[in-house]
Amino acid sequence: MTPRGRRKCSAPTRARPVRVLRSASVTVLLLSLSSPVASQEPGEAPTRPALRVFLDCRGFQFCDRDFYVREIPYVNHTRDREDAQVHVLVTSEQTGAGGRRFTLDFIGREEFEGIDDRVEVTTRPNVADEQVMTRIARRLQLGLARYLVRTEQSEQLRLVSEAEEAAEAAVAEPEDDPWNFWTFRVNAQGYYSGQELQNFLFANGGVSANRITEASKIQLAVNFNYSESNFEVSKEEMVKSITRGYNVSALMVKSAGEHWGWGAQLSAAHSSFSNEDLTLRAAPAIEYNIFPYSESTRRQLRVLYSVGLTRLDYESETVFFQTEEVVPDHRLVGSLEVRQPWGSSRASLQIVQHLDDPARHRINVSGGVDLRLFKGLAFNLDGGVSRVRDQINLAAGDATEQEILTRQRELETGFEYNFSVGFSYTFGSIFSNVVNQRFGGSTQFFLRNF
Repeated sequence: MTPRGRRKCSAPTRARPVRVLRSASVTVLLLSLSSPVASQEPGEAPTRPALRVFLDCRGFQFCDRDFYVREIPYVNHTRDREDAQVHVLVTSEQTGAGGRRFTLDFIGREEFEGIDDRVEVTTRPNVADEQVMTRIARRLQLGLARYLVRTEQSEQLRLVSEAEEAAEAAVAEPEDDPWNFWTFRVNAQGYYSGQELQNFLFANGGVSANRITEASKIQLAVNFNYSESNFEVSKEEMVKSITRGYNVSALMVKSAGEHWGWGAQLSAAHSSFSNEDLTLRAAPAIEYNIFPYSESTRRQLRVLYSVGLTRLDYESETVFFQTEEVVPDHRLVGSLEVRQPWGSSRASLQIVQHLDDPARHRINVSGGVDLRLFKGLAFNLDGGVSRVRDQINLAAGDATEQEILTRQRELETGFEYNFSVGFSYTFGSIFSNVVNQRFGGSTQFFLRNF
């Protein structure tokens, strides 16, 4: 195991030599530790200090803390980074084949300050969650070994070799891939609910084909949605609300180094809600990322500019007496995403302006932050606001009361906004080693009975 720490510092205790055992095909290090933490009764203090670890994976699909506690029982899992000796920050991004690449950043704290490392895990698409989490847990064990050998627990530490399947460990080269990096996905979803006087039906689905490599990206997609609501207002009157839409899109992107990308997007869409019978759009674009794309799981600061043409055919005449028109526009999008040990933040600015009439425009500003203010206290804030001056698609005539209440058509507005705020505070024991799933969520069990 070759550490890739960002900087070295002297260890507080002498590091014991680690012997790497090699199997016939793949060299893999597995941690085998007879742990005092694992062999104790819940609530007892460990007989020997165990490494304190904070697994930071909030909002992460495979963040099942109970699973990792069971798989790695020989460390003390803390509920707050301030109590940990090692902070493990987990981020992920989708791969071109539809799988995911997970990045595990090990950040040393207290006596391990400055001893940092990074481990990556790549999984294939359509792999069971348990298999994905098992691979992540294995890499967690390997990453933690660097810190464990500097503790008293190293007396119980040994490394053994186990060969993994070569197909799982190997990275496919173009000549080895019969699909030439193309991946396909088909999805469909339906929902139906009802009562005596009303019922609701919703369905959506789509087909996509993607080819993603380091040099280029091609994404093709077809999506549709259908929504129907029925209300029995009286024995003589039934109100029906139907909205439908579809979208066909093609995105082609070419990489140009660690900071640049250029490409184009083509799309065709229909939306009964927005009075659009058929909308066709073509737009070339260029993007610059201040940070290298290789750091995208931790930080991004991207600026994208596009110029395009949109042809609109309307279902009914608009408030500007148009049944069809061609609109040139340009768009500027800036976005910032940062995830660090203190939390995460995101912000975006989008400006759309019609070139044939600059007064028609839309400006959207949105952002959010998740902060760990101090030990036990977490704060989150999200919001956005838009200035709307580009609703050229609105159907002529006043909307009926039924259309307003059932959201059958888009209404005129000068602005849009949304806002949310929340916080959480946790105190008590700093450890979260014990797992007990009896009765499932007991709070929900009791609430159902009131």
